[in-house]
Amino acid sequence: MEEIAPDLPLEGEMIEPAPAMGVAPFPRERFLKFCSKVKILTKDFGLMPLEMLGTQIYILNEICKGLAEGCTTFVILKARQLGISTFFVVLDIFWAMEHRGLAGSFATHDEQSREQFRNIIEVLFANLPKGFRIGYEKHNRSMLILKNSSLFRYLVAGVKKKTKAGLGRSGASNFLHATEVAFWGDEEDLKELRATLSTHYPHRLQVYETTANGFNHFQEMWEKAVDSPTQRAIFVGWWRHDHYAYAQTHPYFPIYMPDGRDTTLTPLERKRARMVKETYGFTITPEQIAWYRWKLDEECDGDQMKMDEMFPWMPEDAFVATGSKFFTNESLTDAMRIARGSAFRPFRYILTRQWNETECVALKDAKRADLKVWEFPDPEGHYTIGCDPSYGSSDEADRNVISVFRCFADCQYQVAEFCSSIASTYHCAWVLAHLSGLYRNVMVNLETNGPGKAVLGELDELRMKAQQMLTVPDGEEHQGGASVRSCLQQIRYFIYRRPDSMSSGQGFFHWQTNASTKAPLMNRFKDSFDLQLIKIRSLYCLEEMKSIVTEEGQIHAQGRGHDDRVIGAALAHEAWKRWVQPKLMMQGLTLAKAMRDGERQMNKTQKQLEDMAINYLKTVKIGVPMQ
Repeated sequence: MEEIAPDLPLEGEMIEPAPAMGVAPFPRERFLKFCSKVKILTKDFGLMPLEMLGTQIYILNEICKGLAEGCTTFVILKARQLGISTFFVVLDIFWAMEHRGLAGSFATHDEQSREQFRNIIEVLFANLPKGFRIGYEKHNRSMLILKNSSLFRYLVAGVKKKTKAGLGRSGASNFLHATEVAFWGDEEDLKELRATLSTHYPHRLQVYETTANGFNHFQEMWEKAVDSPTQRAIFVGWWRHDHYAYAQTHPYFPIYMPDGRDTTLTPLERKRARMVKETYGFTITPEQIAWYRWKLDEECDGDQMKMDEMFPWMPEDAFVATGSKFFTNESLTDAMRIARGSAFRPFRYILTRQWNETECVALKDAKRADLKVWEFPDPEGHYTIGCDPSYGSSDEADRNVISVFRCFADCQYQVAEFCSSIASTYHCAWVLAHLSGLYRNVMVNLETNGPGKAVLGELDELRMKAQQMLTVPDGEEHQGGASVRSCLQQIRYFIYRRPDSMSSGQGFFHWQTNASTKAPLMNRFKDSFDLQLIKIRSLYCLEEMKSIVTEEGQIHAQGRGHDDRVIGAALAHEAWKRWVQPKLMMQGLTLAKAMRDGERQMNKTQKQLEDMAINYLKTVKIGVPMQ
């Protein structure tokens, strides 16, 4: 290939100086000029000039914004066939030509994809005009070296778990384009590769783009990017593609939109279109709905879960469990929208070896909190607590979880959640005792498999210590003992009875999860969740619920997913359903009644305060104007 002239604008123009954060701005106009000269192979039209799609312009705009803010890491979740991979191949070559001596890496999930991208690059080079190309010294299956000393390594992560990661040994890079990351077999490759990337090079860039592949390492990577101030998470939904729409003149339009643009949307379409509008300000058109219905009907055989994974409306739609999903997407989506608007107070327990030295301190940083409180105790409230100690409900449950719910005759909602992977069994018992004492009128349902017995034993030990501490030689009550007793005397234990038991006297304390009890526990929980009788405020719990599947008769978290928080919530729900709800129904204590009573009490208190103020003013002979 011909080498470009030394005065080529791509090499000759000055780049704007890097800002103080050490990140150079994106040369947008130069990139667009380069794109106008590029020809690519397309599946529908063969070799043709690159015409930027709406999806590609959106990605370009987001990268420009990110770099302007000092962000150089971009995690991209996309629908299928949006032209994103092609866009980034063009960007790869432009970046290598633009920045002399670039050390780049291109990483994909299998050999076939690598060869496909190599061929795309060959075609791209072959069809660039002379004034817009730099010759290359070498181009083979492992490396591309340009004549301006920039190079790209071709890396293959593989789709299977390996005994030893290898991508990190490929050498250091200051530019990375990783594609189909969700399909990489070994996340250690990803970690090692990221460790080799530059953090100082002004033109550094990291791009991780992929479609979803269930609940795996990329789903975790995406969630971290969403919350990270130094990364930019970019979602590209199917609706951003210019061609994913059937015009009214298209023969398929009247088939899927029989009443034209006035055709009524399904409840799911209406809800998701509204979410897209509220979140991204994008209005879904009837023409796009016609295309979506055709795609769902003809190419996905009506499989909504498959369609969600390949052509998601929103990011949460994309991560679909590959087994039979236990909780429905619709219920989870509604619950997550409500949970995102639920403010909480973050706290952290400072745990030592002494109960009376335990502290619960308020935090400003919610990420460091192991206790989240959405609602503080109401003296008139009724509560249930579900506790799943680490390795209690299953061998994968590696965290202590305590979930607190306020109960009514017709519903229950979450008011607090404790989750920690470092607390021991006695620490778990202390936190459980503290939260039980805090919320007072509670019923506790503790998972007693394995470590759960130790937690229960520590609670009983605390009771004995409290009694011994109550009376001291001088006859005065020991405040420490009184404090412990005031916590523990509030606890009522859940009593499990077999469903076929006829005697009210048969049963045992708390819960043991096994093959015969888990399915009823989870199915009762699911029914109440679908009927909106139980409201989950913890986004982390709802995220765990997304990964719960039914496979071969077993209900569990798929792959790397956790179910600790889900089990904790289900145990609290079971205590409500079995024991607390029937009593509250007899009292008629519904949520609406409790709210009316609370409002009346507030008005009564307000009236008392007003009367006190008026009486005081009269006492000091200050006139009070009558209304």
